[in-house]
Amino acid sequence: MEDNAPLVQEGAQVIEVRTAAIPHVVPTLRTIVADIAMRQDFDLDAVEDLRMAVDEACSLLLPASADGRLTCVFSWNGPRIEVSVSVVADSADHEDDAGLSWQLLTALATTAERTITPENGRYLSRVDLVRESQAAGS
Repeated sequence: MEDNAPLVQEGAQVIEVRTAAIPHVVPTLRTIVADIAMRQDFDLDAVEDLRMAVDEACSLLLPASADGRLTCVFSWNGPRIEVSVSVVADSADHEDDAGLSWQLLTALATTAERTITPENGRYLSRVDLVRESQAAGS
């Protein structure tokens, strides 16, 4: 998956977590993004929005994991936090981007994008989120 790694802004700090694609790890990922956001002086609403966005991204991708693994990359630089959650899937099919989960995800993040890339007979399914904070820059 390194060839399909998310782009990271120059100067950004990065944490990459590779774990089992099971619901029990989602609270840990939510805690990591909340800690990053608090350290970057995001307001409490933005911190909670990020926590819920990571939860939604994982919820969308966990059922599709073909190899039982999930990768989550957190990168941040000042008032901008980027999160990329990905799994390797057997199929390019995914939930409709007009569904409630996707609508919630796009409401919680400044931007959200879902990509599916063919990879070695399977598909890399990834959700990329960006959250920017107005308060963090002041």
